[in-house]
Amino acid sequence: MKCLLPFLLLPALGHADSFDELFKLPVLYKNPDSPFLREFSLAANVQWQWASGDSDHGNFGTRDRPDEVTWGNDIEVRRMELGFRALFGDSWKFQTKIDANPTGELDSTADQSLGHSFYRDLHDISLTYSHSPALNLGIGKVTSKFFTYENSTSSSEIIVFERSLLVETLIPKDLTGVWVNGTKNHWLYGFAVYAGDYQQELPEFDAGFVTQTSIGYDFSKCLGYDKAIVKFDHQYGSSAENSNGAGKFEHGFSLNTLFQQGPFTLYTDLLGGLGREGQGDVIGITITPSYHLTEDLELIFRYQHANASDDGLQLLSRYERLAPDLTDGGHGDRYDAAYVGLNYYLHGHKLKLMAGAEYNHMHGGSDGGSYEGVTSLAGVRLAF
Repeated sequence: MKCLLPFLLLPALGHADSFDELFKLPVLYKNPDSPFLREFSLAANVQWQWASGDSDHGNFGTRDRPDEVTWGNDIEVRRMELGFRALFGDSWKFQTKIDANPTGELDSTADQSLGHSFYRDLHDISLTYSHSPALNLGIGKVTSKFFTYENSTSSSEIIVFERSLLVETLIPKDLTGVWVNGTKNHWLYGFAVYAGDYQQELPEFDAGFVTQTSIGYDFSKCLGYDKAIVKFDHQYGSSAENSNGAGKFEHGFSLNTLFQQGPFTLYTDLLGGLGREGQGDVIGITITPSYHLTEDLELIFRYQHANASDDGLQLLSRYERLAPDLTDGGHGDRYDAAYVGLNYYLHGHKLKLMAGAEYNHMHGGSDGGSYEGVTSLAGVRLAF
């Protein structure tokens, strides 16, 4: 019942139009006719959520997350990214955001020598140039852009609480690099090269490199859909020292689709990774249909299935790995999950309420680390 409370308050919150003036406030300067600085605005991505899980290994929830990311026992500040963006002329955009500590306490992964309790790390600093829709260039430290549908979707615009297990398994942390992407004649492409090491600020260039390549085609015109995109993505990590997934998996593959027609949307992802020594290969599929019951209310369902060799899968650290009597660290060789949720868009993806529940089942393979449970979630997401 608690996860549905935000939706009981909807009649009192008004329509998206009532937020138009509010979301103009972060724009501190705007002059479309300026030959230099066209716009300067504050930027933020803040996400609050609550979770409660019931499993065959005991109960868990927001209360078990680290103190530095929670407000009391009930609210986790999932993200707090703060910064600014600036537009120059017709083609240039500069953006920077930091990850902030919501309670003012340093967590265990922070560089204690920094001496700043509010600052956690440099999340994004990038400069992009748009010559035309067919040619966009960028440089900076960003979330990797061109591998899997969920990871290429901004965390403020994703329609589920957490990205799928295999996406989180395969993707690297924020990396610094250069990229090029664009669209022409219904073709879509993207290519990026990143320094392979994740650092709180900029890289030390001591862990090889990571590449991501994406090629796709939009079949919407010939099918009569609003969108009908099919893409193939490849990720390569040159070193076992690479950040996260690119260090564990030398190659990652994703065949993903996005279909949209009126109120109905469907995205799918067939993805896999070839593990390095000590990491089993993985393969799986994610299917996510959604339907707008009204202009502002969306019903979402997601199904995940994954297989791995050598117990190469692991439950997500948020939240299922918090189960108190979890065996084998939540590792397994077969995983199934089903999520159902409702999103209410007060001002599009800039301000939305989310509620949902996900069933997770990890088969423990040879070491017997099985898990079965349900996690209920509710949250508010704000971005500008």
